[in-house]
Amino acid sequence: MSKLRVGILGCAKIAEKYAIRAFQAIDNAEVVSIASRDSRKAKEWASRFGIKNGESYEDLISSPEVDAVYIPLPVGLHKEWVLKAATKKKHIISEKSLAGDFASVKEIADAARKNNVVLYENFMCDFHPQHEAVLSLIKDGKVGKPFIFQGFFGIPPLADDNIRYDKNLGGGSLNDAGVYTVFMARKILGMEPLTATCTLYNDGGHQVDVKGTAKLEFPDGMEALLAFSFDALYQSNYSVWGEKGLIKVARAYSIPPDVKPTIELTTNENSKEAVTQIDAPAANHFELSFSDFCDTVLNKNQRTDKINKTYAGLVSHAKVIEAMRISARENRKVSLTELF
Repeated sequence: MSKLRVGILGCAKIAEKYAIRAFQAIDNAEVVSIASRDSRKAKEWASRFGIKNGESYEDLISSPEVDAVYIPLPVGLHKEWVLKAATKKKHIISEKSLAGDFASVKEIADAARKNNVVLYENFMCDFHPQHEAVLSLIKDGKVGKPFIFQGFFGIPPLADDNIRYDKNLGGGSLNDAGVYTVFMARKILGMEPLTATCTLYNDGGHQVDVKGTAKLEFPDGMEALLAFSFDALYQSNYSVWGEKGLIKVARAYSIPPDVKPTIELTTNENSKEAVTQIDAPAANHFELSFSDFCDTVLNKNQRTDKINKTYAGLVSHAKVIEAMRISARENRKVSLTELF
């Protein structure tokens, strides 16, 4: 098999704007089907995007012509359809958050292992080359020993009927925006946190958190300071502050494919501040994420270690998010050792 046959499970905006075209642009995937609860909508999207079939969810995950599914449904629907897809032996790349609680993520990962399927949580920012440039700066000692990661991700208020405000669909700023900052803190600092302290705010009469802040304590005295919001000026950035320097990434989590990001490195030389601009290449991180997923599936027998590491990584990530939920609910610092 030279191409993975992919089905799109749901007519979501992210699929319409980015995902379908990204799958169609890479050379190791073929989009063969799209599903909707509304059969007319599925057929209309299939016609519009040049996809073979427009089907129901059940038909898509049961189709022998589909090897893998991309799931851009609301968070509250992920568990049901990821588990059903895994049972049908379909490989899965799901939008984040993978589920609304730690227990569900563990159940999903166990189902993927049991059914021998590849499972990705689509943090597409993981694949943008600018973050490898940041890691190289840290590895080369440009900032000395890092001690603070600071990450902000937020958007202005949404329409009142937006699904991100729907508690039953897994809405909330932590599930939608905060998870990016946690993911990037873990990636850049290269380890798992020891404790989490978090505050979530339910402003404006909404049943879900619309903004939040968190502090994650890591080994070796490192910390991550995070903020996320559906109720603020747009921000999508992070910084890494160390003994010798400061790295700033101005556009970190959601970056258009035609934007060429700039990384700013600030150091002190002879008591004078020196600022260096480091250009990173533009990239379509959806295409890079999807290509990596397809390559892993197509070479699954040779990628056992990578697949197992991926399972472990998404469970570790979910554990941190759950510790943050507990902290916000119980108004206390939570040790990650409390969760197992």
